[in-house]
Order: sequence, then structure tokens, then C-alpha cells
Amino acid sequence: MKLIDIFLMFCVDFHYVKLVTGKPINTTVTLQPEHPFVGGNITLTCSSTIQRWPEAYKTSHLSYQFHGNTRESTVNNKLTLHALTKADKGTRIQCQAIDDLGKVSNMSNTVTLDPYYGPDNVIVEPAVTIINVTEGTALGPIYCIATCNPRCIYSWKQKWTGGFNPFPNKYISNQGRGVNVPAIHRSQTGTYRCRVDHSTGSVHKTKDISVNVQYSPKITDIWFSSDIQKNRVRTPATFIFNEEENVKMTLRVESNPDSQITFKSSLLNIQHINKYNRYTYYTSNLPSLKCEDSGNFSIQAINGIPYADTRTVNLKIWCKPRNATAESGTIGAQIGSIENIVLHVISFPKPTVRWKRITGFTWKIEKERYDYRHKIYSKIRIRSEVDFGAYGINICNLLGCIVENITLKPQDKPEAPQNVSVVTITFRSVNLSWIAGFNGGLQQTFTVQFKTIDNDKWNVLNVHINDVMTGSTIYYTLDQLRPDTSYQVTVVSTNLQGQRNTSLEFKTEVEPILFSRAPPNSASISHLMVGLLCGIPPLLVVFILLVYIGRRNKYSKSDLKEKNVKSEKSAEYTIIQRNNPTFTDAYSTLQSTTESTALPTESMETNTYDECGVLANVEVYETMDDRKSGNIQDEQGSGQEKSKERMYDNMKI
Repeated sequence: MKLIDIFLMFCVDFHYVKLVTGKPINTTVTLQPEHPFVGGNITLTCSSTIQRWPEAYKTSHLSYQFHGNTRESTVNNKLTLHALTKADKGTRIQCQAIDDLGKVSNMSNTVTLDPYYGPDNVIVEPAVTIINVTEGTALGPIYCIATCNPRCIYSWKQKWTGGFNPFPNKYISNQGRGVNVPAIHRSQTGTYRCRVDHSTGSVHKTKDISVNVQYSPKITDIWFSSDIQKNRVRTPATFIFNEEENVKMTLRVESNPDSQITFKSSLLNIQHINKYNRYTYYTSNLPSLKCEDSGNFSIQAINGIPYADTRTVNLKIWCKPRNATAESGTIGAQIGSIENIVLHVISFPKPTVRWKRITGFTWKIEKERYDYRHKIYSKIRIRSEVDFGAYGINICNLLGCIVENITLKPQDKPEAPQNVSVVTITFRSVNLSWIAGFNGGLQQTFTVQFKTIDNDKWNVLNVHINDVMTGSTIYYTLDQLRPDTSYQVTVVSTNLQGQRNTSLEFKTEVEPILFSRAPPNSASISHLMVGLLCGIPPLLVVFILLVYIGRRNKYSKSDLKEKNVKSEKSAEYTIIQRNNPTFTDAYSTLQSTTESTALPTESMETNTYDECGVLANVEVYETMDDRKSGNIQDEQGSGQEKSKERMYDNMKI
């Protein structure tokens, strides 16, 4: 090699070294990616060039060294950092190049690491997954919070129906971080989504929150159906069923949350059928309803949100008529009265009513407080005994008929004795007769009350007779009366309800002077002796005796015939009073006791016939009771008594 070449080479190398050590050219550090994210990787590249002179001189081999990195190593001119963390933020890195001559370049530019991150820790405040809010009230504010480097971009979307849609800007606040709805509507129920984007737009995260808009229930539709009637739509709000039908109720209710249904203040076992959007369907079998349950029913839906919804439906439960009168069907009535008949009837629809027995009156129907309850009333006139008994009432409506019976039972004082009259009368006795009237529905008894006209004290005698039929003729004899005396007699009929009476007056006949006070056991002798003592010619006395005996036989036969005829009449009753307490009989041992009220002693009277010198005041008589039984006491005396009366009749002739 020539000396000149060596010199030149030395000069060039010297010049190069001088350049490296004194003037670095383009030593830089670059990043890839430019904005790394936490968790990602970053590659730093160190670049450097050295100019040699002459240019044809051989290329230098460079090595690189990074400063500021303590955890990684370089590969050639590249430094790769894996899984950046937020702790890497602020790390300063530089590099230098070293050639094969060991020459080191100047420091490169400084790269400060600032890894991007976020959005991290995205939360929504309030920190809940669901917000319950009442319709009409304010929702919010709801805030979305996240951590980003360098910054986060917020946006809200809502999913009310279908997919997510941007939230209206009027509800967005605080640079998109907050949502505020002043008066929320049920249609705004749904999912609210906060989207947080990194400022680079390369990364985003979301956070959802459910908004449940609650509102008061509203019953929109009502159906009633049964095994007989299907799909009775709520038009109008009145439904008609029969008692035997099983009724089912179906409701469609708008409600959030679901409602509790009450039916006329009674909680029913309501079943959810299904739910469509805002509507919930409810169904329930109603309890067994009676005609009396007809009327307005309230259906109430309650869900705890003011206010509950109440609907009213009118249920008409039809039923066959039935008697709602609690009283007995037997009515006490009186002849001559008009009885008002009143019944309370349950019937839906309104019944028709008619008598099954002719009364002369129609029925009137009057609706009471409720549509199913009716007052029906009519009359029955009681003209006579035949108008008592059962009266059928036919009550009908569209579903059927019933028959109710009203029984009119006599319940009155007995009718007054009818046709009270004197059958026969003598100077000492009277034979009365009367016809028994209607007993008023109860057992009746008779009493005979009598007194003289000039006396105020009544004598009361009971008439002993049983099972008297209406229209029966009763005979009753009063004897031992005063001759030629006026009497007042009252025949009284009595039962538990009271009494009625009929009165009459009569006068006994005048006692024949000839036979007054004749001894009872010497009739024929006394007649003769009286005639002789009084100066009557003997022939006249004989004549009178013959006439008397003849007429006695005649009357005895006629009396026996009359008695036989009367005994054949079943509706006639004959009673003779056995003694008259008005007088005192010397032969009291022959008399039977009676139920009578004795007149005072002052009322007794003794007739004295001074002209004849006869002071006897005794008399023997027979009773009709003894005649009926066939036991004639003192037959002779009885015959004499009758002879006396008949002789008196002959004398009148």
C-alpha cells in the first residue's frame, strides 16, 4: 500500500470518528402504536444514521441502547413493552446508537409513556339495577360515571319497544352524563343504557338500568260468562243470570304492578290468565249467587299505587218466585169483615198473581226497595161461614210458578142466638126455643138469664148441651114462674172471644082461682071439697070433674105423641129447668139441684084465698129431663098438675 493511501484512510477514519462523537444525525425514538392502551403492547424504535467520508467507505454496524426502561430488553433497535399498565404513565424513554467502533451517539428525543385506558369502572347512580317510579313523577337525575384517559364521551339510549334508540336530547344533562325526565309516562318504561366511548372512539362500554314506571290500575274490560251463556261482553254494564248458573268473571286490567282484585268487598281467588304488554287478564268463578244477591256489585283493582280503580256492574239474578213472608199462612177472621192479605215475594223478574178461588178482588203488585222483592196484596170478604177455609194464590214469572195458601180461620164471638121465641106458656112455666148461630170458630155455650120486669136482679141458668151445630134448634123450659107476671129473658151465647145475646119479654098466664094452692096428692078430693065449701052446686062439681078427666086423657096422649116426635129431631134440644128459685116449694125433697142464682126472699110471694079458706102454697111438678129418661117422679102428682092446667083451659072455654 502506498503511503498516500494510508494517509488518506487515516484522515477519513479520523473524520468519521469525529462526526460520531461530535454530531449525531437523526437519532430518534418512535412509538407503535402511537396511543397505546393499558393492557396493550407498545414498540419503541430507535433510529440513527452516521455519515462516513468518503462515502464509499464501509458501512458501520450500530447497536442501540434504551434508557428509562427497567423491565424489558431490546431487540436490535426495538424495545417492546407488554401489558401496559396505568403505572407506565409518565415513563420517559430515550435511546442511543453505538457503532462498531464503540462510538456512542447523542441521546435521542425523549418519549414519555401515557397509555390510554377506559372507559373503566362504568357505573350508574343511583347504583341499582332497577328504578321504580310512579307515572307522572320525575325520573332522575340518573348519572353515568366512568374512568377514561384521556377522556370519556357519554351517550344514552333507551329500549322502550324494539331496539335501542337515542334518548331525546331534552332529557340529557351534564354533558351527556345525566338523564332527567320531569314527568315520566308509562310508555317510557324499559331499559335505559349508558354508552361510554373512549375519546379515540376505539373502545366503548355500556351500562344498563331498568326503569319500571308504575301506575294505578285501570279495569278496561269486563266479561261475564256461564255454562249456559257464553262471552257476555260488557255492553251495557248489566248482566242477567239464573240462580242455577255457574258464573265466571274475566277482567282486563292495565296495571303496574299487578293488581289484587276484590269483588263486592270479598277477596276472590283471582287467577292470572296471561299478560300482553300492559294488559293483564284475570278470571274467577263467582260464588253461588241467589236472587237476593241481585244489585250493583263493585269490582276493585288495587296495586298499592294511588289510586285504585273501582267499576260497578249490575247483576240481575233471576229466580222462580218464592214466599218471603215469615208469618203463618193462617189468619183469624170474623164474619162480616174484609181481610187484607199481604205477602212479600222474592221474584225476578216481576211476578203475576191471581186467586185460585173467587174472591171478587184482584192482586196488586208493588216493588219494594230491591228489584227482586215485591209486596203483593189483595182482599177477601167474609160474608158467611162458607167463606172460611183455604185460598190458593198462584204466583208466576218466566221461570215457573208456585202456589201459596192462605187459610182463614174463624176467630170471633159467636153469633147471637137467632129466632128466640116462646113456644108455650102457662101461668107457672114457659118453653123457650132458639136457633144456634155460628160459634165463631170456637166452642160456644149458652146461658139463660131472666128476671121480672120490676126486679133488677138477674137469675143466670147454664144450658147444658154439647156439640151444638150451627142452625140447631134448642128448647129450654123455665118453670115455677109467678103467674100473671112479666119477665125479661136474655139468651146468651159465649166463647173465648166474647159473647152475644138476644132478649125477649113474656108474661105468664093468670093462675085459675079454683085450683090455687091445691094439695098435690088429693087432686080429685080437693076439687070437690073446694066446690062444696064455696057454695058451688054439686052437679056443677060433678060436671067439671067429668070434663077434667076426659081432657086429661086426651092431653096425656097428645103429650106423649109430641114428645116422641121431638125426640126424632137430631137438631133439636129440649131442656126444662127443674125448679125456679124464685119460689120456695114445700116439697123440696122431690127436687134436683140447679145452677141458678136465687132471687132474694123478699121476691117470694104467697097467694092466700081468704074467700075459700085455702092457705096451701105447695105444688108437685115433673121435669122434662125426667120425662126424657122415662123416670116420672110422683106420677100422680104430675098428672094432677097437668089436670089443673087443663081444667083451667076448660073453664076458660
